[in-house]
Order: sequence, then C-alpha cells, then structure tokens
Amino acid sequence: MSFWGSGRPLRDALDFGPRPDPALGIVETIRIHAGELVALDAHRERIQASARELYDLSVNLGLRRYGDCDDDGRLRVTLMPDGTIRIENTPIRPDPYYTGIAPFVLPGGLGPHKWLDHRLVDAVATAADGGLPLLIDTDGSVLESTWANVLIEERGRLVSPPDDGRALPGIGRRALRFEEESVDLDRLLAADAVVLSSALRVIRIPRKAPSGS
Repeated sequence: MSFWGSGRPLRDALDFGPRPDPALGIVETIRIHAGELVALDAHRERIQASARELYDLSVNLGLRRYGDCDDDGRLRVTLMPDGTIRIENTPIRPDPYYTGIAPFVLPGGLGPHKWLDHRLVDAVATAADGGLPLLIDTDGSVLESTWANVLIEERGRLVSPPDDGRALPGIGRRALRFEEESVDLDRLLAADAVVLSSALRVIRIPRKAPSGS
C-alpha cells in the first residue's frame, strides 16, 4: 500500500493566508557545522541577488566562521528593505514526520526569494494537519513544500521540478545528483520515494510504509 495513499483534497493556499509581503524582509538559513558555515558562498550569492532585485541594495555578508561552536546549528540572517541585517544562532529542530501529503494550489508559487513573512506557509502547514504541505501551481506542476525543495525518486533516479522562478532555488539540493523534469501530483504519488531537501537536511520518504506499520 502506498504510504501517500491517494493524497488529500486539493485546496487553495490563499484561502489560508496572504502572499508574503516583500516589505517584511528576506532571510537566509545557513547550517553551522563545527563552527563552519556550510555553503556560505551560495547563501551569500542568493541573498545578494534577492537584495538587488527586491530592494536595489548591495549587501556584504563577510561571515566565514561563527564563534567557537562545535555542534551543529543554524544561523538565520535577516535582511530588511532598509539594509538592516540581523543574525541569530538557533538550534536545528528534529526532522518532521508526515502522515501523508496535503496539496495546496498557489498560482505562480512563492517565487525565487526566501521570505521572512511566514504567514502563508505557517497557515498552510497548520491546515495540512500532519501531512506534508505541498505547493502546486494551477497547471498541476509540483513546486515545493513550505520549507523544502521536493524531489521524487524513480527507479533509483532523482527528479526535481525545473528551476523556473516559481520556487526557491534550493542550496541543499545542489549537493544531490538529479535531473530536472516536470512533476505533477500523479507522478509524485507513483514515485518510489519523495525526497525533501533544504540547507539543513535531506529527508527520504519511501512510497511504501515500513512493514508492520
């Protein structure tokens, strides 16, 4: 039996909250490992690109290490439209557990920026009620989850929806070997596994539940 079942009813994401407000700023979440900031250059490039496009700002993140931290953690770098930068060191939360998928239609997706305004994604995650909140465009394309890039595994091959500006281009995804192809909900439900990738973690969820569960 499929772990994902037949999926839950498709709902309109905008029924649960507003689109992110660019005036509230953007954010980068960077993994800390033994004091080193993982993939810092990629994070720097992404926040600089968003700052230029959204706010006509040039920002310089000169971080290389973060203190004497010996454990894993995460660094949240928040940029406001006036150029104010705030840096916070917070622990990495445990991996989430999902009981299925909960698809939501969001026309055009969240776009290529990492928004500080989480009202929509938090509301959708709550409405998912234990399911993986999955964002889908009106053409049926799977875009991303509320916190991760979504890939599928088919016969050992990883497939990612194309990077076409409708979803955040994931930095953690760059460490994976995948091919870009269009993925719709039916294809996702038929896949051998769903892989969730972010800057902090990669989670593989097999299509079939473990024996005895």
